[in-house]
Amino acid sequence: RLEDRLVCLRVRQRARVGPPRMASSQVVAESDSASKQKRSTTLYPPPNGPELTPDECRALDDTYFSSDPTSYFRSKVDTLLDWIDQPVPSTAAPSDYRRRFMEILGPAAKSRYPTLEEQRKRQVAIDAIQLRHHTAEALLRLIHARLACRASIETTSLWMALIRTPTTLHTLVEDLMVSFKEPDFFPVLAGLMIPLPHGSKLDRDSIEAVLNARRWIARAIHLVSSGQLDLNAANNKIKHGITARPEDKMRVTLMTQPPNDDGSVRLSALTGDTSFELIDTIALEYISRPPKAPGSEPFGYERTLLRADAPAVLAEAWILALIHGAIFHTAAYRHHGDETPPHVAQHPGLPLAPRPEQVRGHHVVGLRFPVTTSASGQVHRPAGMLLTDGTFQSLAMGPRTRAVIVEG
Repeated sequence: RLEDRLVCLRVRQRARVGPPRMASSQVVAESDSASKQKRSTTLYPPPNGPELTPDECRALDDTYFSSDPTSYFRSKVDTLLDWIDQPVPSTAAPSDYRRRFMEILGPAAKSRYPTLEEQRKRQVAIDAIQLRHHTAEALLRLIHARLACRASIETTSLWMALIRTPTTLHTLVEDLMVSFKEPDFFPVLAGLMIPLPHGSKLDRDSIEAVLNARRWIARAIHLVSSGQLDLNAANNKIKHGITARPEDKMRVTLMTQPPNDDGSVRLSALTGDTSFELIDTIALEYISRPPKAPGSEPFGYERTLLRADAPAVLAEAWILALIHGAIFHTAAYRHHGDETPPHVAQHPGLPLAPRPEQVRGHHVVGLRFPVTTSASGQVHRPAGMLLTDGTFQSLAMGPRTRAVIVEG
């Protein structure tokens, strides 16, 4: 079934395999002026002023489009998966990289802390969350830069436009939402990610692929935004001093049956139909202060327990990377005059499936608990849990109790 597998739309390029299949559907309404003018022979020419000249813009993007970001992201995904697959301890011969690492450090290269499988899984969970955030932010910044270049009446450099995207993610998202709300944004988006000449028609699969990409772009916006759970803070706490910690020995289950009078809890109360698993895999725990609402006082700090299902998180990262690669390739196609030179990274394909909700499943995203009040003593965001469908359920915390799990 379509939802059970990742189906990729392989875009056929006119410069390689003949004309693409057409259908009387949506028109791609995106075109970029491309230049075949002679490029400068100076590798690093001196600047001509505070702004780039058209030739400088084209030269910069000639260099930028020779990179391959999709392969970078795929390498990151494969590295994390291979790290789990690799036996512990590894019996493979050391690579040239590892041998050089050991030569540089000498005795200091030997670790006193052997890496166990459990430790690897915790590290992969952390890195998966960071990689997902990386791909989401990269995708949104690339879209912002492409739209900025498209709106400009002057010759622009996509590389420079990327550097000039808004510093804060909040501003970046606000800018993108203005474009996303435009009634004719679909053909613009299609033109950003499918390398066809201006005025081409899209077949049914192409239209569905663009619609699915739009769903995933909305997911990317959610990942970098601060909502009921501050997902953006998870990446920041990993990046800045590793103030987020993975927890793989915690299980959080919502029970509808109270403990027995003798302090015991039957196993069936935890595993049966009357219970609901909240945290059943590695969780990332961090403390953050969510952005304050306009006109209000700063919130207090809160403690978040984020469910970190590494395979699903990596799957999301890869889908976002595929869309990023499609937009990158199509930008190179436009830059080179609706042609694709051999040195340009191939179009990676647009996924027709799965949708974001199919990857996330029906789980708890995470739980939050207030740690401090605001300066006035208020708790603006009470304890609660966020579900994958967007529902937030507040929680009232009672006194701590201990119980012994017994058979039955």
